[in-house]
Amino acid sequence: MDKTDIAGFNPSGHFDQLSSKYDDLIGLMTGDIARYTLQTLIETPSSDMTIHDNACGTGLVTEYLQHVSSKTGTYPKMIHATDFVPSVTKLMQNKATQQGWKKVDISVMDSQDLTFADGSFDLSITNFGIFFLPDPQKGADQIYRTLKVGGTAVVTAWKERRMMDTVAVAQKTIRPDLESLQSPWAELWSKEETLRNVLVNAGFKAENVRIVEKRTDSVVEPFLRDPEMVARSYPAAVEGWSDEEKGKLGQEMLRIARERDPEGGGAGGLYSVAYIAVVKK
Repeated sequence: MDKTDIAGFNPSGHFDQLSSKYDDLIGLMTGDIARYTLQTLIETPSSDMTIHDNACGTGLVTEYLQHVSSKTGTYPKMIHATDFVPSVTKLMQNKATQQGWKKVDISVMDSQDLTFADGSFDLSITNFGIFFLPDPQKGADQIYRTLKVGGTAVVTAWKERRMMDTVAVAQKTIRPDLESLQSPWAELWSKEETLRNVLVNAGFKAENVRIVEKRTDSVVEPFLRDPEMVARSYPAAVEGWSDEEKGKLGQEMLRIARERDPEGGGAGGLYSVAYIAVVKK
């Protein structure tokens, strides 16, 4: 498995900058895929299950699990939520306190070097986190190691990110002198075989790896209603820009999106498509 080429890209710094605004834009998309997965592709967690929310970010997976449990009255035995960026775990801890989460432990931990014992989890969920690791294979190895025999792992990645592609084109139009937003992992992980291979190489049997695709339009309506949300909620997109230039980003994105999809009002230039791997050990 190739390591992610992160020359010039600092995941920790990226999420430090993004953490307080993550749920307002990127989290709309990642959260939508997480909810679909938990509702549709796996069984509802039971009271005897121990769960790992791996590379948990601001805690959207755990937040949804807590929402379901509050409705059913059945909570997992424990949810362990971990991320290597302290700022996002702090934000998640604030959510846990404010919302009164139950049976949740939140800690700072590197997904490439988990401290949990072998076979700790009945369910391990890594929602759009594995490709940010300097060595995704180490991350997959740890998922396999810490999952119980008979347990289920969920790992997600992006096939397409049209919203981010539209951001990059708009950046070039407004500030052609600056390097446009890039994700060093995007091309490699847009291939299904990348996700499949990292799981098989970790030890999962190929026949037990199921990958489905799911489109999310969750950001389309909010963006069409408020194009300025990108400049406001994704600081990396407008780093070094003047206020006047920041004010142009949303409208330029809207123009590009509508040009690409005139019949759909721009929706075709804003959706994303995820790979969702559900695998048994």
